[in-house]
Amino acid sequence: MTRTHSLACVLLVLLLVACARVGGTLPTPDAPRAPAGELRAGAAEVDITPPPGYPMAGHSLEGRVGLGVWTRLHARAIVLEDADGRPLVLLSADLYAISGGLADAIAERLGRNPTTKHIGREHLVVGATHTHHGPSGFDTARAYAMHSGPEAGFDPLLFGFLADRMAAAVEQAVSNRRAATVTRHTVAVPTVARNRSIEPFLQNAEAEQIVAANTNLPGCGPHAEAEGSAALVDACHAVDPLLETLHVTDPASGQSIAVVGFFAVHATAMPNRTELYHGDLFAAATARARDTFGNGTVVALFNGAEGDVSPNWAEQGRQATLALGHALAEAMVVSVDEPGSPVSGPFQAWHAVAPIADTTFEDARGASHRTGRRAVPGYGMAGGAEDGRTRHFGKGRREGVRANRERVRGHGHKRPLVPVPLLALAHPRRDFPLDAPLTVHRLSGLTLVTLPGEFTTVMGRRIAQAVAEATRDDARVVTVGLAGEYLSYFTTPQEYALQHYEGASTLYGPAAGPLVAHHLAGIVRSRAQLQERSFAYRPGATRTFGPTRRVVRQRVDDALERILGQLDALPRHRTVELTVVDAIGPWPPAGVDSPTTPRVGIETQGDDGWVPLVANGRPVNDAGERFVTVVTGVSDDALTWSLVWLDPAGADPSAPLRMVVKRSDGTRVCSSTFTLAEHWQAPRTDPLPAAACQ
Repeated sequence: MTRTHSLACVLLVLLLVACARVGGTLPTPDAPRAPAGELRAGAAEVDITPPPGYPMAGHSLEGRVGLGVWTRLHARAIVLEDADGRPLVLLSADLYAISGGLADAIAERLGRNPTTKHIGREHLVVGATHTHHGPSGFDTARAYAMHSGPEAGFDPLLFGFLADRMAAAVEQAVSNRRAATVTRHTVAVPTVARNRSIEPFLQNAEAEQIVAANTNLPGCGPHAEAEGSAALVDACHAVDPLLETLHVTDPASGQSIAVVGFFAVHATAMPNRTELYHGDLFAAATARARDTFGNGTVVALFNGAEGDVSPNWAEQGRQATLALGHALAEAMVVSVDEPGSPVSGPFQAWHAVAPIADTTFEDARGASHRTGRRAVPGYGMAGGAEDGRTRHFGKGRREGVRANRERVRGHGHKRPLVPVPLLALAHPRRDFPLDAPLTVHRLSGLTLVTLPGEFTTVMGRRIAQAVAEATRDDARVVTVGLAGEYLSYFTTPQEYALQHYEGASTLYGPAAGPLVAHHLAGIVRSRAQLQERSFAYRPGATRTFGPTRRVVRQRVDDALERILGQLDALPRHRTVELTVVDAIGPWPPAGVDSPTTPRVGIETQGDDGWVPLVANGRPVNDAGERFVTVVTGVSDDALTWSLVWLDPAGADPSAPLRMVVKRSDGTRVCSSTFTLAEHWQAPRTDPLPAAACQ
C-alpha cells in the first residue's frame, strides 16, 4: 500500500470510517482425485440475491438502489473432471463484474474444504454475466468500490456472502458429480446483438472480413456510417454472432445435467432507472432454457468479448429483455440438437497473474510497446456509450475528444477525464488493479481464455488468434469476458485512437489490449502454473448497506406503482398482488439456502390438494421473470412486501388458485383462493387478503 493510500485510510479512520482489507492465502491444490477412468460432471445453482438497500453496480452515478427483485440473482457452477481426475470449474454469477479479491476468496474457501481441496485458483473460470442490476459494494479495487454504483463503499458482509455462496455452488456441484459426456455445439444467433460503436470498429483491418462472414445472416438494418465513407454497415453483422454451447449429459439416462453457453453481448437490455435486482437479458435466457430442458438442468451463460456489443433493442425495457432473452434461450435449446463435437480430457490449466500497468513488451514484429504507469479514464468516458448517454453528455463530455499530444506517457492522445494530478490525489495508483489473473484452459478441441474486463469484438478476435497460434493446433478458442478481475475496457490501438467511449474507458492506453494477447500467448508457451501465494486487497472505506437505510425509507411509499411503470407491466388490474410482513432476518443468513427476500409462487387446487401451478410448460414461481417483489414499508425490525404476479398468461382462468409466500423464517403465508376470471371481472388494484396457509 502506498504512503498516500495509508494517509487516506488514516483520515477516514479519524472520520469514524474503517479501511477494509481483504486477504488470505491461495494454497497449492491437492493432487487430482483418484482417476475415475471416465469424464465426470456435476452442476449446481445457488441464490446470491442480497436484501434490498444495496446500490446497484454498472451504471455508476446513473444507477439506482435495489428496492426488491424482478429476477433473482444466481451463481451457477459446472464442475468437470477428466478421466485422470483433473478439474475444470465454470462458475457464472449474475453480477456486473468479478473483482480479483472475490475470485481469490472463492478459491481460498474451496481450498479449506476437504471435498474441494483438489480445486485451485488455476482451475476456476469465474465470470460475470454483466447485469447492471446486481449489487455494488463487493469490489476489492478502491476505485470501483467508490464508482461502480451510485453510492461508494465496500461492504464486507456482502463480500463474504457472495464468496460463501459462490463457493457453495462449486461444493454442491462437486457433490453432485457423476459420469457424464460433454458435447460442444456452435450456432449463429442473428439479430440478438449489434455493434454499438461502428466507427471505431471500421478502423480495424478485420472489420470487412467480419461483416462479410455475417452477410448471409439476418440483419438489423444499417446502423451507422463510417466517417468519410458512403458505405453503410449493418450493426448486427459487425459482431461475433456465434453461441458456443457445452451440453453436459448423463450417458446412462440421456438427461441433461447442464447446458453452458458462451455469447458476447452486454447484458443490458433494461434501463438504468429500474429499482430492482435482476439478471437482465441473461437471466431471461437461462430461466426460459432451464424450464425447457427441465429435470433440474443447470443452465449457465458466460459473456465474451462484448465491449462494443449491445443487445439489439429498439427501446430498453422488459419487453425487449424478454424477447431477446427468449431468442437466446431458443438458440441454446436448438443448438444441442445440432451436430456437435465430443469434449474430453486431458484437461490442462495454465494460470498467471500478469502485470498490466507500466509494462514494456515486443509484439510479433519486434516493435516495442508500453502501457501507462497508472490508470487514466478518458474525457469521453463520462458521456456514456453511443446507445447509453449519461447526463454528462449534454454538458460536453462527448466521445471523440482527443489531446493534440501525448499528455501522459503510455496513453497516446487521450484527453484525461480530469487533470492527472487531481486524479492522482483522489485515486493513488493502486486504487486501480495493476495486474490481472489470466487463465487458459485446454480441453479436446476447445481452449477457454479468460479476459479481465470488457474487450471489443476485434480485440477479442486478436487475442483468440494469438492463443491459437501459440497452441499450434486447430482447437476452437473461446474468450470468456468479465472473468477473474475487472479492469474496465480494452480496445485495439486503432479503436483507441478515436477515443470513443470504449477507447476512453481503456485505462492503460492503446497497448493494454495487445499486452493481454501477449501475456496469454506467453502463458500457453510457458505452461505457467500458479504457486502458493498470499493475496491482499484494500478496497477503501467500509460501509454497511441494507433495507433500513434512510434512502430506502424515503423511496418505499410509492415504490410499487413506480416500479410497475418501470417494468412496463400489464394494466394494474390484470396483475395479482399480495402484501406480507416479514421480519428482517440475520445478514448474512446462516444457511446457503436461506432466502434474503420472500419467495413466491402460485398453487392450484387439485384432487389431492394444493400443488404448484404449471402454465405454458413452466412452473409459476419467482425463479423466472413472472413476479416482482417490492419493499413498500420499513420498520426497524420488519419489512412490508408487495408481491405481484406480473403476467398470468397461460393459466386456466377458471382454476382455483392461491399465491404462496415463504418468508425469511421459513413460515408460509397464503392469499385467499381466487380465480383469474373472478379477479379480472371486477377490476381491482387492492391486494388479496393474506392468512396462514391451510
